[in-house]
Amino acid sequence: MIPVVLKILTKAAKERRRAAIRYNGQRQLMVVEPHVIYMDDDGGVVANCFQVKGRSSSGKKPPFWKTFRVTKIDAVFLLNVPFEAARVEGFKLNQRDYSRGLIAMAYDRPPAMPQRHQQRHSDKLLAQTRSWWSQVESAIDGFLSDESSHHRRP
Repeated sequence: MIPVVLKILTKAAKERRRAAIRYNGQRQLMVVEPHVIYMDDDGGVVANCFQVKGRSSSGKKPPFWKTFRVTKIDAVFLLNVPFEAARVEGFKLNQRDYSRGLIAMAYDRPPAMPQRHQQRHSDKLLAQTRSWWSQVESAIDGFLSDESSHHRRP
């Protein structure tokens, strides 16, 4: 899962597009603007993001800056919503942390919007995902009905 998360976050930063993430087992999605993805002192991959929607685990309401550990991101979805890079509120382009292993950065340039053929790919991916979830739901329903029949008393 980590390579997929990293790939999507990198794409979001480079194209300056928002991403929806599920973090550290939380049920609620958060919408973030990934500005920088880099390696920290411990060799872990982190994303410095401006969170615009969703609450943090501390209950803090957005908007605010937050650093997310990529290994703790449970799910990520690329959104077709552009953002402006390098918000004045707390973003430091020359931050020392970024020099240790910069992976991706959002630059101050017009956002790159997906081309039409990419949208068709997204539609195909959405259809595949819906089909997969339908199969998963059927499997879960079957498992639950088997479980309930085993727990009935004569």
